[in-house]
Amino acid sequence: MAFIEFSQEPELRNPVLIAAFGGWNDAADAATTALKFLVDHWKPLRFAELDGEDFFVFTETRPTIQFARGMLRRLNWPGGRFFAHNDPSLDHDIVLYLGPEPQLRWKTFTHEFMETCKRLHISEVLLVAAFLANIPHSATVPISGFASHSDLLEKLSELGVRDSRYEGPTGIIGVLQDAFNQISIPSASLWAAAPHYLAATPNIKVTAALLTYLNTFLGTDLDLRDIQSDAVRFDEQITMLVERDPEASAYVRKLEERTDADDEDDEDDEDLDDEDNMVIYQDRPPSTGPLPSADSLIRSVEELLRKEREQKQENSDEDEDD
Repeated sequence: MAFIEFSQEPELRNPVLIAAFGGWNDAADAATTALKFLVDHWKPLRFAELDGEDFFVFTETRPTIQFARGMLRRLNWPGGRFFAHNDPSLDHDIVLYLGPEPQLRWKTFTHEFMETCKRLHISEVLLVAAFLANIPHSATVPISGFASHSDLLEKLSELGVRDSRYEGPTGIIGVLQDAFNQISIPSASLWAAAPHYLAATPNIKVTAALLTYLNTFLGTDLDLRDIQSDAVRFDEQITMLVERDPEASAYVRKLEERTDADDEDDEDDEDLDDEDNMVIYQDRPPSTGPLPSADSLIRSVEELLRKEREQKQENSDEDEDD
């Protein structure tokens, strides 16, 4: 049975695959939002799709419906999609994969994914992800990663990507990277750290950081000025919202103090693993040990952001009525 269905066979030059998966590997939706930006910007050719029937629990990753003028327009089933982008200024084409992390039959999914990559003659792979960490939103977004090939490892080092030595539970990205290694396709991954107290909010600052690194890694000429400006505004908005709540402000100051102390330690110990601050991505961020509980901060920030979104929607509706 073919789990990945091709609508057409693209002609590709030495293609590089960029992939992101929603869910456990996608804290604050940062990685998938970065891939969606590329899809929106490039308008690439969609040429293949994963049939999700065997890989998703539909009560957890539900189908979605779209309406137009009160009539059902489309039912969308969970699955992944492959896109092809040709840039004449590059010596290779780019294949994008975007979809949720599968919940079932990972070995079968991985086998099908590898077979598709071999069919497309993928020459190199970059997997994009994000994790939750005990860092303040005001900090520069930390980017870590690892690679299976010395050339890619050197490339990451040149970008200033910190070597990750994380050991522990993994998501589909860790499984795929091991599989790519077994079939000798060079692969690397970029992991951005996102503040754990903004887990339920699409974090445009983390997305912008990932796109900046992607732009350099791929050698593309993306215009990121708008999303970088959005990231600055997002950062300012979160700071403003946090300052309204004394407990939230105190909590963020504690995180900033600890981050400053870690930065000083880094100068003395280059082998310090930045995954020490990693928080396993789950429904609710855990307690942060000696720091005060983040529960009130999470509730306060998410509630304030929800009100901000509702206010913007009301203003937009009023403008349309006018």
